[in-house]
Amino acid sequence: MAQNIVTGACLCRNIAYRITLPDPETYPKLIICHCTNCKRYTGSGFSANIIVPQTSFEYTKGTPKLYTDSSKRGVQVLHQASIAKQDYSSTVWVPSNTALEQLSNELSEEDALAFLQTHISPYFGPLYFLLTAPTVDTLLHPDRLNGSQRVTVRPSLNGLRVNSHATVIEQDHLVGNGMVHVIDQILPSRPTIGAFLAALPSSGFDLFQSIVKQSEAIQNILLEESRRGGTIFIPTNEAFCRLPEDVRTFLFSDEGAISLQALLRYHVIANQSLYSNRLYDQNSAPEHFVQTPQDTPDHTIPTPETLSDRLWCVLNGVRRFSLPTCLDGQTLAVAVTRCGGLISMKVNGIANVTVQDGLASDGVCHVVDSVLFPPLQNEDAEVQPVLSVEDVKLRLGVVCLS
Repeated sequence: MAQNIVTGACLCRNIAYRITLPDPETYPKLIICHCTNCKRYTGSGFSANIIVPQTSFEYTKGTPKLYTDSSKRGVQVLHQASIAKQDYSSTVWVPSNTALEQLSNELSEEDALAFLQTHISPYFGPLYFLLTAPTVDTLLHPDRLNGSQRVTVRPSLNGLRVNSHATVIEQDHLVGNGMVHVIDQILPSRPTIGAFLAALPSSGFDLFQSIVKQSEAIQNILLEESRRGGTIFIPTNEAFCRLPEDVRTFLFSDEGAISLQALLRYHVIANQSLYSNRLYDQNSAPEHFVQTPQDTPDHTIPTPETLSDRLWCVLNGVRRFSLPTCLDGQTLAVAVTRCGGLISMKVNGIANVTVQDGLASDGVCHVVDSVLFPPLQNEDAEVQPVLSVEDVKLRLGVVCLS
């Protein structure tokens, strides 16, 4: 009897398997899922046996196309970092040879480890999951961040984009301990929040940049060694221009200098990093959101123990956060609305986050289309737009800046 050898991987636990079938026409639609939690298919003319799963390292090194054309140096770096034998599900972003030419020929062990940690996510991440995951964890844990360094994942016309500049050119190489995606650029280390702000185009952000540069208080906050993580909301020049003319004139005058500094502090949150799908809180473990209406766990981290999680149901919902700003006693209200991979963020009910998840090594930056002001004491819902100089003074002028 003719036999058909089928190889693949268990989608529940991502364990490689090999199945020996009789004449394939006998079982043309047979789908096997073989792991410790699934039924063992034996007898009845065929057998299924678990084989030793390939790791990401073994797969990359053993696949001629990847090893020769795309990632030979990636394999060398992987070996140098001595973490090729991880036994958990992971996703590896393997740069192509062309991309790796950007690297120094000789990497120290410390640099190689940090480089590789930036390119590995400790969770199973096939393409269809990544399309709904705006940011994902990596193995890198910067000293100034209160959680792991994340990478952004966004669909584009050219394919899946990682950290906005790298494109996935080969996807979904399934291996025994996870998934391999080949990218056309390396993922460099992330800048600090201060460096991120300075690198923004002056044509769109020089008003906010100049305020930050002139603020000793904010510079001290950004440089504070004890700070772990943070979130900053960055208004565009257009956002400032939408303020009433007399308000704008007042804020940038000598008379309004104190109010302007208070306003700046209201845009900065220290020690809490709010991403579009993740919160790093100073006093708790990293938190995932948004939950589904059925109150099931967030699928940003698939858990093999719950097989239904492997289906990654479409996430829908709204999550609200109250973040303590650097303006004493004042908070920002952030609403995160999600439908699958579509996520919107609104601040204080009126300001839209137009660019999400500007990743930094010590926090995260978001661009907003309105300047943010604290609410009045009697405002229970949405913060009303500022209409006059007196309104600005009322909201900001009585706050202690010490």
